[in-house]
Amino acid sequence: MDTADPAKLDFAYKYPFSEEAREIISMEQGGIDEKCLSAGKLRVERDLAGDSEFSAVRLNDVKRVHVISYVYSRMLISAINSKYHLEQYISAEAKRSRNAFAQETMPGIMKVLDELHISAGYLDERFSMPFHEFLMLSPKTPEMSLVHMGLSGGIVRLHKEELTELVEVAMANEMRKKLPIPASELPKRILSEAKAVKLPEIKAKSVHAEGSYKWIDQILANPIADVRHRTVNLILAPYLTTIRGMSEEEAVKIILDYIERCKKVNPDTKVNSTYIKYQCKYSKSKGMKPLSLERARELYKGVLELN
Repeated sequence: MDTADPAKLDFAYKYPFSEEAREIISMEQGGIDEKCLSAGKLRVERDLAGDSEFSAVRLNDVKRVHVISYVYSRMLISAINSKYHLEQYISAEAKRSRNAFAQETMPGIMKVLDELHISAGYLDERFSMPFHEFLMLSPKTPEMSLVHMGLSGGIVRLHKEELTELVEVAMANEMRKKLPIPASELPKRILSEAKAVKLPEIKAKSVHAEGSYKWIDQILANPIADVRHRTVNLILAPYLTTIRGMSEEEAVKIILDYIERCKKVNPDTKVNSTYIKYQCKYSKSKGMKPLSLERARELYKGVLELN
């Protein structure tokens, strides 16, 4: 293997989804690297056990093995063929990189944001981000409510701790791309090794998922005159495809009917069948979840009162 630039290797070690990581991985020779395969297997087991700590290391060989092990871990988690375990793996990997991000200097922060295609600036000790990006990335937690943020002219102002929360979501989205890898594209050795990965027991949910989203049925029962684009992509498409488990076709029909009823309240809308089909397909493929009730109340302020 060609010697990787130490700065690139360090960045790749912290952010395995990065262009730097892909560059280092491309330097590897063909064939199975036994050391990295073992590291990849251990990585999956730790991720599934909830071990997402980030440890700064100095040895370049350790960093290299960690970077390459990510490739094997992606193949192994794909071979396990469990959506539940896949999401556990992605969550742990994103949290580890998030912990590295929390320690970054400003140049590193801006580089990560650029690689994640996040539009954010920095002024007066706070970061700024377009409102629509904030909504798409914001975790559904009370502390990340817009009530606690500065919002002006469509721009949200964030402290580094708050930005870090959004970056973790973006990292998970980036890692989720091209996962799972189809079994037909995996080496037989990987399929065999995946059977030996120690899996934690799946815990059943105590409350049915649909129960916490009953307020969305209230939206469907009440045509609205505004924010219909966001209603489709942030709420209805994710709710119907991910939470209700409907097919894309079923979800599209329901949303089309809803938009037609909305037009009777206000005919001025650019939401059409093409847009609805795209959002349903995207939500279905990514397993997206709707906004929380708290976020939705902010979105519908002055438009619809949600209970």
